[in-house]
Amino acid sequence: MPLNVSREEVLSSYEHEVKKLRRLGKEWRFTDSDIDEILQNSFHFLQKQHNTIQSAKASDRTATNSFRVCCSFGFIIKITITVFLILIITCFFISYHKPAYNLVVRNVQELIYPAMKFVRRIALPIVKSFPSVTVWYDEMCLIENPYFRVTDINCWACEEVRSVLDLSEMNNPRDFQPHTGFPYIVKGAAAVVTYGNLENMYSCNKRLIDRDAYRITSNVPEWKSVADLMQYRLDKNPTVGQDAHVEWRVNRLEPARILRELFPRPTFIPNIVNMERFVLIDEPKAPQYKLPFPEGYRVFIMQGSGERLLVLEPVEGCSINCTRVSVLLKPSDFLYYNSWFYRPKSSPVANSTAISISYIGSL
Repeated sequence: MPLNVSREEVLSSYEHEVKKLRRLGKEWRFTDSDIDEILQNSFHFLQKQHNTIQSAKASDRTATNSFRVCCSFGFIIKITITVFLILIITCFFISYHKPAYNLVVRNVQELIYPAMKFVRRIALPIVKSFPSVTVWYDEMCLIENPYFRVTDINCWACEEVRSVLDLSEMNNPRDFQPHTGFPYIVKGAAAVVTYGNLENMYSCNKRLIDRDAYRITSNVPEWKSVADLMQYRLDKNPTVGQDAHVEWRVNRLEPARILRELFPRPTFIPNIVNMERFVLIDEPKAPQYKLPFPEGYRVFIMQGSGERLLVLEPVEGCSINCTRVSVLLKPSDFLYYNSWFYRPKSSPVANSTAISISYIGSL
């Protein structure tokens, strides 16, 4: 039947065909009920056939869509691998081809600031949605490489060191330091800072510290912030073993300025001091631990109160050529060492009863 016929014509043709079937049934001596049953069965047969065709079409569409998805996914993987290989080959080419390296460096320098500005604008919605990520803004390094080792280090600076040089009687100790790798101590050069001074400093600047410098690390699981430590009142409530150790790291400008007022810089230390600072709080029996590794390699320690034994261990590459030296830090002592050659450890002092407060900075 042509497709461009009207609904009335279709119904008229259908009625005519049904009458023909009924006449044919009468000629074959079928009853009316038999003819009705045959017509009904034919309708069921056509419905099943229609459903089968529709299911087959749906299966074909599903298979086609799955095939398209697999092809698209495979295409994306191929493109990603191709781009990755091109980037690796390009990096190797630029690294070992001097003219190409100079060309890239010369042209990329001008794009660094606009690119970082663009990244900062993109990151603003993330910062607004997750304000806590701002604590990582001032971090110099988010993930430290634990396998980093200085290769072929020259150990000349520590080969002749047999003890920490005492320059307490010198007006300007740096003028009498043999070289920048030689450790020295100046007694009475630092300010005396007690645990009570830290509590007063926190109470006067609580809002600022809780916002910009609240995190601490400790061997007491309950102490997660400076507020937790100050609430405990360690000076009046010592721990059971009197072995608590707390490391407070500060790397933001305003809290660093507050610490600088509490631990004033000696006159012989230059104005160029790194922002990162550490305050170490140790009970008398706090176990031995390695001192934190500051940003600068010229490190100084100011002992505010209490006593700790500092052992300067030569770095791994200089352990054969250089010897270990130690020094007892008492209140107001100032110690300098070079972190390129030494990794210090802090140990408790026998018969000590006071809480140790140590301040670490670097140049």
